[in-house]
Order: sequence, then C-alpha cells, then structure tokens
Amino acid sequence: MSVKFNDRSPEVRGLQRGLNKLGCMLVVDGHYGKSTRDAVISAREALDCPGSPDEADARIQQLLAELPELFPLLTSAGATFIARAEITSASEYKRRHQFPTWPSAKSGVTIGIGYDLQFVTPQALLEDWKDCLPAATLTRLSDCTRKVGSQALLAPLADVAVPLFGAVSVFARRSLPKYWEMTRGIYPQIADPDFLPARRTALVSLVYNRGARLTDENPSLEERREMRSIQQRLATGDIDGVADDLETMTRVWAGQGLGGLLQRRRDEATLWRSGFGALNLE
Repeated sequence: MSVKFNDRSPEVRGLQRGLNKLGCMLVVDGHYGKSTRDAVISAREALDCPGSPDEADARIQQLLAELPELFPLLTSAGATFIARAEITSASEYKRRHQFPTWPSAKSGVTIGIGYDLQFVTPQALLEDWKDCLPAATLTRLSDCTRKVGSQALLAPLADVAVPLFGAVSVFARRSLPKYWEMTRGIYPQIADPDFLPARRTALVSLVYNRGARLTDENPSLEERREMRSIQQRLATGDIDGVADDLETMTRVWAGQGLGGLLQRRRDEATLWRSGFGALNLE
C-alpha cells in the first residue's frame, strides 16, 4: 500500500520507523509532512530506488522494513532519540552540523553527531571514518585530534562537509558501541536482557552527554551526585527512582540558559517512565 504526501495514517508511522532505520531521525507522528518527504528523497537516493518523493510505494517501504536496527541494543528508536538530542533533526544537521564545529571552550573540534576530535587519536579517527570520508580529509582533521578546540583549528576546515548518512553510520557503528560500554561500566544492569531498550537509551544518552565520571570536580556543587544515586538505585532495585534523579539533575545547569540540556534530562526521565511512545519515537 502506498502512502502519499500529507497523508496521516498508521501506515505513515511504519514508513517513518523504516526511515529512522536509515538514520533520518524523524518524529514518528504518522504525518507525511515536509520532513518525511525530505527523508523519502534521501532514502530513494541511498537505496537506489527511484520514484516520487510525494509517494512512498510498496517497494521503498519494503526496502526500509528490511533494514537492520541502527543499534539493536537500543533499537532504532533509541538511536534516534540520542541523535536528535545531539543535533535535533536531519534538516538541522545539514544547516548547522555538516561542517566541523567548536561547540564550547572545553570541547574539541566536533564533526558528525557529537564526534569530538579532542577525545580520539589520529588512528581511531581513520578507523571510524575511513568508509565515509576521503583520506585527504581525514589527514586534515587529524590535526585536531587530542586537542582542545580553538578558532585557529576550526577555521581551515570550513569546507569539510560530512554527509548525514556517513555521520549516522559512524554514530551507530562506532560511537554508540563505545558509549554503551562506558555506560555498562558504571551501570552494569543495562546488560540484563530484560532491561527495557527505552531505559537503556536514557542512561546511554546521559553518558553520551556527560561521560561516565562519578566523582565531583566541584565538591560544593556535587555535580555528579545524581549519577552516583542512579548507580545505587540500580544496585538496590529502586528502579522507579532513577527517573527522579534524571529530573533532579537539571539543578546543575539551572539559570545558565541551557534549555536544551534541561529538556534532554526531562526527556530521559520520560523515556524511563513511559517508553519511546511518549516521545513519538515508536
């Protein structure tokens, strides 16, 4: 059954789920609007399936349905949640993130979906991106590895474009497995087969954003207090209380104009309590 531009139906939700397996980062709202249309254009090109962007026929839907999950431990919904928390959407990626950025004074030059060059070696950069970027480009980017960012490092890279699906590929194949292991290192319960993917996603998202450190840099602020509390709750079986810690953690950034970060913690708490459906991701 084909679905068409401006349709609103359960079939559109299935299409959107398939597009998210490819890395289109859509909200699964059942509306074939502009974002879904743009994703269909990208999918037709990536899957070599020509046709109208205003209609998703049975062939493109079948190809999308047959794609594997982006990251099975979290499902494509979980990978989509973290990717959207990092860069918002495919259109926003193309507008703001397809070229290298320097997000903050403490970060390194960053490419793709939150891939901070400060924390990788030249060899790791090559291994992660060799299938997505030319060797000459990787040589240029390697000058930024293991370094805190600066305008001087960023400026010569203004012409380096990282394709969206290349960024998604590295995110799913290289970054998420690394952060899964980091998360499991402090919250080993996530490896339990019965641990819900939405709850796994909430914790991996937290570590993707904050790292796995549990000690405080500022003892008076106790900025890692809730992360330690989550560890204790999981160890003692106080599962429901984890969502409270995710919400309480917003105190660390209160009044700093970081609304997106505060919303990310609240969304992680929603995932913990109510699953992907509460955020239109399944």
